[in-house]
Amino acid sequence: MGTLIKNQLCAEGIAKRYGSFVALDDVSISVRAGEFLTLLGPSGSGKTTLLMILAGFVDPSAGRLLEDGVDITRRPPEKRNFGMVFQGYALFPHMSVFDNVAFALRVRKVDASARRERVTRILDVVGLGAHSHKRPHQLSGGQQQRVAIARALVFEPELLLLDEPLSALDKNMREQLQVELRRIHRQVGTTFMFVTHDQEEALALSTRIAIFDKGELVQIDTPEQIYACPVNRFVGEFLGKMNVFALDSQREDGEITLGNCGAAVLRAKSCGGCGPKVLAVRPEHMKLHVRPPIPSTDNVVMGTIVERMFHGSRTTFSIRTSVGNSTGCNVLIDAPPDHPARTLGSTAPVWLSWCPSNSILLAA
Repeated sequence: MGTLIKNQLCAEGIAKRYGSFVALDDVSISVRAGEFLTLLGPSGSGKTTLLMILAGFVDPSAGRLLEDGVDITRRPPEKRNFGMVFQGYALFPHMSVFDNVAFALRVRKVDASARRERVTRILDVVGLGAHSHKRPHQLSGGQQQRVAIARALVFEPELLLLDEPLSALDKNMREQLQVELRRIHRQVGTTFMFVTHDQEEALALSTRIAIFDKGELVQIDTPEQIYACPVNRFVGEFLGKMNVFALDSQREDGEITLGNCGAAVLRAKSCGGCGPKVLAVRPEHMKLHVRPPIPSTDNVVMGTIVERMFHGSRTTFSIRTSVGNSTGCNVLIDAPPDHPARTLGSTAPVWLSWCPSNSILLAA
């Protein structure tokens, strides 16, 4: 028998309208106890609006929120035991790190002894025990964000809401703090709900990802499942790189779907459903050849190199294929920096191949 998953917070049919503008449209989502759930989508997709509704800062136009089965839709923010971490650190500049973190406990009238114990413990959890005496201006951006996280966790909230807390940091600092966030989440066991528009961040941090577009919840699942099986083209192209080929004259051959793409015949595992499909494939599933590959059941297309972009551990090739596709015949593929194609001229032919089982059929 599988482990029973407890839904800690449920949003049912949540909508938010500002006049004729629909920020959220009939969104239903369940937050599981102890998970790291990321709301991912482009700017204006509704993810932060949903977070603000969960926090109690924004009232929904329709729908309700249930916490452990109790309706909290109209409960004010201060009566919800939720922590909040914003994009800006919002630290008190005249207070020490210790006093910044202790502030939430002072407001809740926790006695001095318990306050000292809890602040000391949470500062150790976020790795700032040795900096408790410092003022915010003496800390790096990453350290200041960890103070904000400690302040939101110190009163032991049932849910921690994080609104793009890493977006102001540089790339190296973001990656370091991502590791810290995963560690903190595992250590404290609090449910995290995290908003970002950064796909790599969502993949690295989350136990589940909810993808939003134009105010709608498009797909929610584990990072691995969404990456491997996107429900539509928007999800596939938003969560990671994807090369897309238009198919003509589609037909079924047992469990395989075949389609013409220029002079090439491309194959994919049939996915059911009606209507025309496009064939999509992740770049890491493609192989780059400087001579025609040995004939096999793999999909093969020919092209020429348009651009090379060196990234140190890899080189990204932009290849104009000899078959038509919906991205203007250009395909992106990563290869090792010493790949033989690095020395080829722009008119020299190259070939791309991939296994049909790595093809994804999406609605055209």
